[in-house]
Amino acid sequence: MKYLPFLLLLISSASFAQADTTDATTDSVVVKKPVIAELNEYRITVPEGWYIKAGCVDASCMLLSRGDTLSSLDRFTENISVTVSKLSSSKYTADQYADFSKGYLPKVVSNFTVLERKRLKSNKVLMVYRGKKDGFEQTWMQYYNVKNSKVYIVTCSIETKNYDHYRPIIKEYAETFEWK
Repeated sequence: MKYLPFLLLLISSASFAQADTTDATTDSVVVKKPVIAELNEYRITVPEGWYIKAGCVDASCMLLSRGDTLSSLDRFTENISVTVSKLSSSKYTADQYADFSKGYLPKVVSNFTVLERKRLKSNKVLMVYRGKKDGFEQTWMQYYNVKNSKVYIVTCSIETKNYDHYRPIIKEYAETFEWK
């Protein structure tokens, strides 16, 4: 019993030391710089804890999540990909490409349903859709960015059951896409 005050003092100082994350000499907090996939034509910020798939080039680059803990048997890897394609005409618009995609995607995605489509800028359209592909119910956010007779498609792929959790995270990073 006579050691109880000493033990409590020791425990409280250990807890305090663990909670203090500042550097005593500079009184600052260490901030990690974001990782940026820097390519010749564009850049995009990689979500914290994700990684860039090997073989990333301008024409096709994929950012992959690590395994998540939202469910015990999660086999789906959420991802953000950028695909670049030449357009058949310099007059091709983001709206026209979204129309083309809306017609093409039902051929590769079963139960294809458009949830949202919106022009964000004159050369940028967002389309959100869901369906089943590769054995997974998925929801996708696709940004069609048109510049210099090319379409830069930023695709966010999320397992539908986890969409509400991942949507704000992935959307934030997908919107860091910018041309150089």
